[in-house]
Amino acid sequence: MSVLHAKGKPTGGGPALVTVLNSSGTTIDKLFVAKTEDIDKARAAHVDPGSADDLALWGEDELDKSGIEEGKAYNHLKLAEGRYDVLVIDKGGREQLVKGLRMKPGGRYVLEIGSDWTMGRL
Repeated sequence: MSVLHAKGKPTGGGPALVTVLNSSGTTIDKLFVAKTEDIDKARAAHVDPGSADDLALWGEDELDKSGIEEGKAYNHLKLAEGRYDVLVIDKGGREQLVKGLRMKPGGRYVLEIGSDWTMGRL
């Protein structure tokens, strides 16, 4: 199971800094982030996962084709205050969706991606 760990108290200013740690048992090929509110609205409007509207909602792959190998971390995610959903995809196309991660201004977090590849968008 994937878990968000807070590292100390948020400073109250600036973006939240998020490290994504891959403990999934395989290489993470893609990483997408979107506001939870936007994802929930899209689901209520019956936007199909993988459709053009869904892809536009998730935006660009944060990893830009670099991937995160098992046991390695990605340290370049900066998010404004709010709640976010994170979608990771492995090379075989399996997905994990981590919903409702609360980011506080100036917070430091580690999102540890576990091995539960049954938690996709569908």
